[in-house]
Amino acid sequence: MKTLVFFRHGETDWNAQGRFQGQQDVPMNDTGRDQSRAAARRWGHTEFDAAIVSPLLRAVETAQIMFRDRALDFVIDEDLKETHGGQWEGLLYTDIAERWPDEHAAFRLPNIDAGPVGGETPRESGTRTAQAVMEALDTADVLLVIAHGNALRAAAHLLTGHDDEDYASVPRLANCNAHVLQSNSGAFGSFTLTQTSV
Repeated sequence: MKTLVFFRHGETDWNAQGRFQGQQDVPMNDTGRDQSRAAARRWGHTEFDAAIVSPLLRAVETAQIMFRDRALDFVIDEDLKETHGGQWEGLLYTDIAERWPDEHAAFRLPNIDAGPVGGETPRESGTRTAQAVMEALDTADVLLVIAHGNALRAAAHLLTGHDDEDYASVPRLANCNAHVLQSNSGAFGSFTLTQTSV
């Protein structure tokens, strides 16, 4: 059995303000640090074989807090960065909706092939994230992946092998919450989303 824990980083000021972060390197705020400490306690008894982490500060600091009392090291993987936000990065979602109403509506629908103007689609970021996960699973049975909401949601959808019309069935992750996916074979497209937002 292969188990994936897709974990979203703790809160940042931009999360709290409703700004599109994308690949901007925004650090966690104090609320995010408290969330990460609570998550470390919540997941403290789970035996992970390996952990891979986005290089962005908010994910790295989440990992540092969660692994402070563990012997297991985590590996930084560039392919786990958030969906590139193009012209939307740093803007409030309300401003994005006003300036690009059609594109914003398609992105929030959600549509896996509708991304920020000038940025990546969720399919693109989800594909690179899922590929990084599959590589790490070669040497692990229980893998923790600490990264970002949009990219993790898309990767989870792709790894389950569901039709794109079912993309909305993968819930959005709140900060410091996780999706758990499992597969008997560990093959791409064979995973089942067994727990959400834990």
